[in-house]
Amino acid sequence: MSIGISAGIGVVADPPADAGTPVPASGGQAATYAIGSMAQRAALAFWTPTRMKEATAVSRVAISPAAPPATPPATSVPASRAKPRMLAAPKGTPTAVHFDGVPTVGALFFTTGSVKHFCTASVTDSRPRDLVLTAAHCVYGSRYATNIAYVPMYHNGARPHGTWPVTSITVAARWRTEHDPDLDFAFLKVASVRGHPVQSVTKGLALGVNGSYAMAIQVVGYNDGDSQPVHCLTESFEFRPGQLEFYCHDYWDGTSGGPWISDFGSRTGTGIVHGVIGGYQQGGLYEWASFSPYFGSQLAALFTLAQRAG
Repeated sequence: MSIGISAGIGVVADPPADAGTPVPASGGQAATYAIGSMAQRAALAFWTPTRMKEATAVSRVAISPAAPPATPPATSVPASRAKPRMLAAPKGTPTAVHFDGVPTVGALFFTTGSVKHFCTASVTDSRPRDLVLTAAHCVYGSRYATNIAYVPMYHNGARPHGTWPVTSITVAARWRTEHDPDLDFAFLKVASVRGHPVQSVTKGLALGVNGSYAMAIQVVGYNDGDSQPVHCLTESFEFRPGQLEFYCHDYWDGTSGGPWISDFGSRTGTGIVHGVIGGYQQGGLYEWASFSPYFGSQLAALFTLAQRAG
């Protein structure tokens, strides 16, 4: 499937090279925010093994998204989704299992104010070979995340593929202004380490755009309080236009940004990414039901812009 540029998307000028935080700039339907070299070095110094263990997950419902339709479509599960958390999972819902992870997926560490947080992120195939995909609510709430670094295949405190500082963040403008759940995705550029871009070390996930809502997927994520990531073989389906859903137990806070992967390579982590945990209710109220924005033309345009960043 082709990936092109939508009208109105424009690259925003980079801030000074050593800006300590991203400098806001606006224009078109999306914007890229650069992180200076001094801030990148500070992020690497900040994330000691102890601080990584201390980091807590971003809540999947920390920011109120745009209101859902008053009457959910017939293909969705809930009118009852807005009820308290005792709603039972459908019979036969699978349960995620722990494993040591795969090179293409990792933990994304960052701070909001003085609080240490993490989400899940994954490397995507790109021309510059340096792009990481996550949920927008992980990197922008009322302002951009700071001290942001990506650790592929993080597990049990180990960093087998190193730590990669983020050099730019690209989100849709309507996510920034409205927290539109259909635009809850973000691309991050990461700096090369010892002259190598991240994709040359970890490989990457092909980006699936304008695909089916219904498919077999593996979903990888990092739960709050766990020392290992989890994965689950399940099926996605349409919750409503612009939003996908899957059922699997044990996807809690921290799994936001976790990729939905078809044709999954269990050893390499390669495959095609069709979604990330996020979107409706920032990923969902229930540990057994998770959501993703649909990957269509708006994501494709954001991807094109992100490749040009920096």
